[in-house]
Amino acid sequence: MAAEIISEVRDGVGWVTMSNPARRNALSTAMLASLATTVRDFDTASPVRTIVLRGAGETFTAGADISEFAAHHDSAGARETWEQALTGLFETLSGLTTPLIAMIQGPCIGAGMALALSADIRVAAEGSKFAIPAARLGIGYPYELAQTLVHVVGPANASEMLFTARTYTDTEALAAGLINRLVPAPALEPDVLRTASAIAANAPLAVRAAKASIKAAAHPALAPRAQQLIASTTGSHDEFEGQRAFMERRPPSFEGR
Repeated sequence: MAAEIISEVRDGVGWVTMSNPARRNALSTAMLASLATTVRDFDTASPVRTIVLRGAGETFTAGADISEFAAHHDSAGARETWEQALTGLFETLSGLTTPLIAMIQGPCIGAGMALALSADIRVAAEGSKFAIPAARLGIGYPYELAQTLVHVVGPANASEMLFTARTYTDTEALAAGLINRLVPAPALEPDVLRTASAIAANAPLAVRAAKASIKAAAHPALAPRAQQLIASTTGSHDEFEGQRAFMERRPPSFEGR
């Protein structure tokens, strides 16, 4: 089967699947570019109010598809191209205004960990494994990704992960704050769907304002944008709809305006 990014929209939730079964969903250059385009399109599509990122089968992703480098005569050039595509993907993810959920099952390694850390919420199946093997491979972990890791798990946990490069079990990841929840594998998709659906049912302007405020807590320079989005909810259609629905004891029907 070809390596590809599969996407679909169901009931306000955009599902994005990394599929490269022969290589444990390892990410090729083309997959990175396709993934960036897919989430960017979902972020601007009004029917999509939550994005779920997952791997096909029983693996989230094993990271870079290093077989792609070996297949090129200029392996250093191929790796540079892959890294540029990865940088572009992370720039896209950092600019998302739509909530992103990482649905993790099986190995979540290297670039896969970085992808998961870019999500707002991470839910993992029992038996998942996590690692950032950069030090074991002689690679300097990128500064921006290290910042994200520190923000998620704190400096002490980030130090242990990056210094030792060891693999963390599912319960260790939960204790370190890498994931929000750990659930039995059969319950993973239903659990993620409940969370995604709950987000999708809320007022999009309010949810995006909340996401911007959370990001600004780590990056104060983003505070003006957060304040702008908060202000945009005042007097909006959805504000009045939420109040009417509350008074009429019915579920609200938000339109994102």
